Amino acid sequence: MDQTIATAIFAAIMGMGFVVWAYSLVKALRIGGESAAMDEWQAGGQLPGQSLAESGERTIHGEPEKLSKALVRSLLQVNIGMFGSLFEVVERTAKRVVLKKTGPLVCNQPAGLYFSEAEFNFEPIGGDAVRVSYRLGYERLARLAKRVALGIIVGVGLPVMLIVGSLIWLLVIPAEEPAVRWQVFQTFQIGHALWPPFLMIWMYSVGRRHSKTFVSNLLTTLELAD
Repeated sequence: MDQTIATAIFAAIMGMGFVVWAYSLVKALRIGGESAAMDEWQAGGQLPGQSLAESGERTIHGEPEKLSKALVRSLLQVNIGMFGSLFEVVERTAKRVVLKKTGPLVCNQPAGLYFSEAEFNFEPIGGDAVRVSYRLGYERLARLAKRVALGIIVGVGLPVMLIVGSLIWLLVIPAEEPAVRWQVFQTFQIGHALWPPFLMIWMYSVGRRHSKTFVSNLLTTLELAD
């Protein structure tokens, strides 16, 4: 391989690598970034701001007292065999339920349980219909995903690119043997250090989306509670 061609291939691969690295850095910094200065959520206090919370409502049928009890019972029994209860009940009345996760945040759990705090409000709207509004907080999830992603990006991705790039540039590109220059394609090895941050970014996004669906479906099943 001609040295000029090898240099061009090296520059193209490294250029794409730095673009992907920079994109992952921007995405990681945006995780919960809108409320980065917000104090940590405290039991009994208000949930984090909208950027770190998902909200919704569901209309179901039954008595608020029984519905709130059924909700707490369902959440406290989740994964009880493996961890004990994942959630602590901060407040429970016929009108309001507040829970905070005390167990593992994501370990061996479906994405639907990635929220770390939750508030439910029960409002009778006539007959036996009850409007249940809820907010799910993700401050712990955002903090974990952001910390791990940035650690990989800065502590693994950048050093690997610099080391691999330096080796290729110093040992492969200037090699006198043209056949050696074909090893310039080994520059693609930097990809192994560039994809892991996107896994954390994906986990954060999926956790928010799936947990909202999980809670919405859970509220629907409360009508079946005894």
